Amino acid sequence: MRTKLSLLMMAMLPLAGFGQHAKSKVSVHPIKQKTILHSAAAQMTALAPAAYCLPSADCSDGDVITNVTFAGINNTTTCSASGYGDYTAMQGQIVAGQSYPISVTVGDGWFERVSVWIDYDKNETFDAGEFIGEIGQGSSTGETLSGNITIPTTLAAGSYRMRVMVVATGSDNPANEDPCDGAGYGETEDYTLVVAPTVVTGCLTAPNGQYPSTAVTPTCNGAPQTVTGAGYAGEYSVVNLTAGTAYIFTVSKPTYFITVADNAGTTALASGVGTVTYTPTASGAFRYYVHTDANCGSGTSATFHTRSIQCGTTPPPPTEPDYGCDQTYTGEPDLANNITKSLNYAVANDFFVPMESQQYKIQTITADMVPLAGGSDIASFDIKIMSDSGSKTPGAVVKTWTNVVPVSVTTLPDTFAGYPTYAVKLDLGNYELPVNASADTRYWISLQATSASSTSIYWIGYKYNEGWVTASNYQSTDGGTTYAQIINADAPGQHYDSNWSIDAECTLAAVSESGKTEVSFYPNPVHDYLTINSKKAIETVHVYNVAGQKMPVSSKVVNGKIDMSKMAPGVYIISTILEGGKNESFKVIKK
Repeated sequence: MRTKLSLLMMAMLPLAGFGQHAKSKVSVHPIKQKTILHSAAAQMTALAPAAYCLPSADCSDGDVITNVTFAGINNTTTCSASGYGDYTAMQGQIVAGQSYPISVTVGDGWFERVSVWIDYDKNETFDAGEFIGEIGQGSSTGETLSGNITIPTTLAAGSYRMRVMVVATGSDNPANEDPCDGAGYGETEDYTLVVAPTVVTGCLTAPNGQYPSTAVTPTCNGAPQTVTGAGYAGEYSVVNLTAGTAYIFTVSKPTYFITVADNAGTTALASGVGTVTYTPTASGAFRYYVHTDANCGSGTSATFHTRSIQCGTTPPPPTEPDYGCDQTYTGEPDLANNITKSLNYAVANDFFVPMESQQYKIQTITADMVPLAGGSDIASFDIKIMSDSGSKTPGAVVKTWTNVVPVSVTTLPDTFAGYPTYAVKLDLGNYELPVNASADTRYWISLQATSASSTSIYWIGYKYNEGWVTASNYQSTDGGTTYAQIINADAPGQHYDSNWSIDAECTLAAVSESGKTEVSFYPNPVHDYLTINSKKAIETVHVYNVAGQKMPVSSKVVNGKIDMSKMAPGVYIISTILEGGKNESFKVIKK
């Protein structure tokens, strides 16, 4: 029974707000502010690192923690001085990703609620995200409150501080969420939790020795690199790794067991079945073991397999086509896997007619290639334009040109696989393609080269990942009648395309409220300069973003163009004021 008579009148006030439990003691106390004596503060400073806040409270009348049991900790206590108990010398052993029961026994104070925090980021502050929550649902009779705490799977090995706090809240109030609360009735206790380093189990036996005999240094270009294509189980390869780089080790037999170890072969650093990821903390040589299973099974030629390693990021795909009048499909040539098409093989690439077009006329196409006998060896081309089949493959032929002689063959500055390269330009005579006003239209164009000397002609190619807006590059084995085979598909999801571009003439209609337009524009999307054509003189042009904010762009059209090169990518509204005051506005995508 509390006997603080000076607070007797104040004790009447909390009854309405705190919902006194029927079994609460007769002498009810409010949450109170306490003045910490200098001697008590000095004592508490010695109990915990200064960086951690030091809550204080009054636990002398039953608002107390009497036992904490968690992860090997089983600590029975009485009221701590100034309501804070430093038990960080006690350690609970935990494993990342595991769930552990916790129980906290409290005194018979004024309806107790228990809160728990764990300083996961070890910044000596219990952040809001480190509040575990309330344990149990409160007690006024000295009960044991219980719950479960799940440890994050990503928690690294090390020591972490756990804070357990009981506060006399009253039955209608929530548990305390302030780990530094320095006022009121209750008690706080701190403990240490330890995540032990993960012990890696692996196979370090090698009855078949090392193969290959020299160390392999990964190129880290994002693609899997073969360490050996003739590996036995029960042997290892030596690989040179760089600190801080993530490496993916893969074996062609997915049930085989991989171990990554130090170069002495004494310590396993990572292990697993089929695929293992390991990031070294120091640069140097490491062993890459493969066994038939986790029991370290070995073998001979019956256990042939390929060992691969992968690191780095895959180079980004070529820039997405802008779907304007002129379109360029080009990228960094893949010298290791160039598209090698012999005489009279046709190659089909896709391009798009933008839905905003009023009219679309192909003028020229230019393709980069390597004629082995030199630039003068290219005699002519058969050219076909095809519709799309609906499944990102060439469909029916729309237009055919035969024996088209290049209008120019320009030597390019770079060689390809040791041979001179050429840009071959072909004139298609302003051929007009149908326009679909509701969607961008995919068309296919194929080039079938004829060599003057009957030698091979190679297409310069690059690799890109499936999922980019353009589809694959196709070859034909029947003179361009069908296109069913993807050229040199290197791996699932990777295809090859050839370097080429289209020059076309198209006009794009403006969006006019009246339905009758005076203005046309191109290209859309635009990279740098937007060309605007109008039957009437254009007096002023304003550019707005989709939020209606006016952009700092010159209001004058210079040589029929406005400069959008310095604008951020996005959608813009172009508002034109024509002679006579008529306004026409349209949307443009800036890339």
